[in-house]
Amino acid sequence: MTDTTDLHDWLSALTDEWVLYIKRLSSNDTGLTGGHQSGVYVPKSVMEVVFPEIQRLDIDNPDCKFRARIISHNLPEQELRAIFYNSGLRGRGTRNEQRITRWNTGITNSPMQDVENTGALCLLAFHHPEKKYNSDYLQVWVCRNEVEEDLIEAYTGEIFPGQSISGVASEILGGFGSLPVTKCESLTLPKEWEVKFPEGRAIVEYVVKKLQFTGLSPDEVLIRRRDCEFAVFRSVEEKHILNTIREGFSSVDEFISFANTVSNRRKSRSGRSLELHLEKIFHEQRLHNFGTQCVTEKRKTPDFLFPSCEKYHDPDWPDEKLHMLAVKTTCKDRWRQILNEANRIKSPHLFTLQEGISEHQFREMVAENVTLVVPRPLHEKYPDKVRSQLLSLQDFIEKMKNQY
Repeated sequence: MTDTTDLHDWLSALTDEWVLYIKRLSSNDTGLTGGHQSGVYVPKSVMEVVFPEIQRLDIDNPDCKFRARIISHNLPEQELRAIFYNSGLRGRGTRNEQRITRWNTGITNSPMQDVENTGALCLLAFHHPEKKYNSDYLQVWVCRNEVEEDLIEAYTGEIFPGQSISGVASEILGGFGSLPVTKCESLTLPKEWEVKFPEGRAIVEYVVKKLQFTGLSPDEVLIRRRDCEFAVFRSVEEKHILNTIREGFSSVDEFISFANTVSNRRKSRSGRSLELHLEKIFHEQRLHNFGTQCVTEKRKTPDFLFPSCEKYHDPDWPDEKLHMLAVKTTCKDRWRQILNEANRIKSPHLFTLQEGISEHQFREMVAENVTLVVPRPLHEKYPDKVRSQLLSLQDFIEKMKNQY
């Protein structure tokens, strides 16, 4: 079993003087797709907090240097640079973004610029005791395996590709970090949800009923619906959390129990949400021949079996007419979990929202006969050699419909 003692110790040392920013490294962060190597992207909302002194427009590209160390890989201290590319706001260009650069200065093969870490969960902890001055020190943890990621997400709930969370370290690690929510249409939520927290399926069905996206591909519908469903979930959650906090807690144990409830609910929701959305879209696209959560060998439960659970257990049904779709929001280090979920199926499909994967990892998938299914709008985040071999959700649906 992987030892997470060092990660536990590091997290426990992050006090109120630290600002924590958590994200999954994107293909642009690691240089996977060959874009300009400007360093790791950090949103303006975070940079304004930890580097307030570079928030200026009177000079070109204001910057500052500061000390940093990648704790997870036990690397030596180095000097990084925070920079505000402000040419777009000064009328001298198009850029308006802030980044942290020079990750390879003083060290070689920084995990922050390693294409194999695309999709990895990354924590940036800025020491920031003086709010009006720049952060003086940065500690970084790049998760080395799924066990470490599971430990972090036990505090935060699942962090999806393209999503991030930031705030005072003690608040985030206490289970009350705030995940940004994509704007969605204003919806009047059912009154009963203010009393009792709805199940995940109820929220998905509500969003599907209220929001009709016509003229869009299944890939685009999935992304938009899921964003809106998450916005609804967070809206309901906020009401329940605020009501409980206003009432107060009678003991520390009661507070900790409540924080755990919030964290567990977030994780439970994220684990099923994507499957429920796919199930709805399959039916809308007239793909009805599938089974969900079927029990296979060693009591495994693959997400989707085609054409049905019954056919999988029918020895007279040919193996080549059986298909499986596993569903994982991120597939780095997790894709191997699907290989023994259905022994009769030798070429499983894997649906993911991960924004890019290295050519090396993709070759490993291909060697195990895994076909990657990725929403079409995310294909551009994959290397050219990988992109041509991806299936979109619409491609997969048509493939299954042609089979049965």
